[in-house]
Amino acid sequence: MTAQSWWGTPLLDRGDARAVWLRAAGHESTVGELRAQVAWLAEVFGSYGIRAGDTVALHGTVSFTQVWALFALWSLDAQVLLFEPGAGPGERAALLELCAPRFLVTFGESRGMTDVFVAECEVLVRRLPRGRRARSGHALVQFSSGTMGRSKPVGRTARSLLAELGRLRGLDGGPAAGERVAVLESVTHSFGLIGGLLHTLDVGATAVLPAARTPRAYAGAARGAHVVIGNPGHFAALTAADTRADTRVTLPGLRLALSGGEALPREVAEAFLRRYGVRIGQVYGTTEAGVIATDLTGAHGPLSLGTPVPGVATRAVGGVLEVYLPQWPYPYEDEPPPGGWISTHDLTTFDPATGALRLRGRAEGRAEGRSSGPAELDLLAIESVLRSHAQVTEAVVLGTGPVEAHVASAAALEQAELRAWCRRFLDDAAVPDRYHVVRELPRTSNGKILRSRTRLLEHMAGA
Repeated sequence: MTAQSWWGTPLLDRGDARAVWLRAAGHESTVGELRAQVAWLAEVFGSYGIRAGDTVALHGTVSFTQVWALFALWSLDAQVLLFEPGAGPGERAALLELCAPRFLVTFGESRGMTDVFVAECEVLVRRLPRGRRARSGHALVQFSSGTMGRSKPVGRTARSLLAELGRLRGLDGGPAAGERVAVLESVTHSFGLIGGLLHTLDVGATAVLPAARTPRAYAGAARGAHVVIGNPGHFAALTAADTRADTRVTLPGLRLALSGGEALPREVAEAFLRRYGVRIGQVYGTTEAGVIATDLTGAHGPLSLGTPVPGVATRAVGGVLEVYLPQWPYPYEDEPPPGGWISTHDLTTFDPATGALRLRGRAEGRAEGRSSGPAELDLLAIESVLRSHAQVTEAVVLGTGPVEAHVASAAALEQAELRAWCRRFLDDAAVPDRYHVVRELPRTSNGKILRSRTRLLEHMAGA
């Protein structure tokens, strides 16, 4: 495989060379520039000895350089490990120890501003002394969010990436040629990279990245957009943006808003609809499988995952959604016996009338001493009730035996008050057994709230 002929060549060759594919912070990159930079960087990386089958960790500032380098390494048939831009020295060292790539490619390190977009930056290539060649056929290795504990390396083959792009292309009402698509989700995440950058390139749209990871920058990227792609935090930030007449955020051209990454709170969905007149749609998936189900128009409501997309096989086991993958997605773990079914760890309910999946929370352990098992209990509904309390800012509800509510509040809330509040709105079987109140719930490095009982209790003990 060469830089002139590789699995992504059709993506690069499809569009007009003069068309702007990527825009951010007043800078823009055309399809023609993408082609030229990918070819040039492939030569540079090749001169450093990077070959097909080599493992290369990619880490640095959000930039055009980041994207060009990713494509260039793919064109050499290298396996790319895509690190979070904000990964600190300790986290990066742990990932390098676990994955042992042969090369580390960094860019923009001297700036020390991984959350601020930079158009172009210097590139440093280092050969690592104990690095190993790829032990699997994955083109891309990303890292799970770590909401359930330690972040896990997850691999995607070129075939699976192209298959996902085909599924996205077949969805009615998705981003179209000539449209501006604000990609607020990080491009190191599956949703931002594949559903955002690669999909816009595939259909001939223009992706717009925020200039920084701030509410003001999200609003700036969304202005003039036809489509906004983000997670619930991004839509909450757009809804809460300054409402003064001179700084008010208006999105007159917006026709589609797509949320992924974690559960969309009903209050965020309703507030966004009131302010902008557009329902937030859902794109549900995992790092392992990519997109699994969609509800682009938001017709099924914020807690619906939508209907499974054609070409993805799903099933429910004990109320937990599983997805079939033809290849084991964990390159640093021994493969299990053949079977192909991977757990999403999401509790779901299937609606036979609409064909839609409804999310009820995250699975953790077995029911112990509860009459309401995991196939019945809606943990997200309990969280919504808790968040509706005037002194509660965030809530996570885990388990079915016992059911534990972890609540963030600046006030000294008592368990008895929270239990009484839940009894006002919930059936007895759904009222949590235990309540833990902290000032702030812990989050992963990419901003998601932890949903591990052990990690949450550890945080509470150290608070």
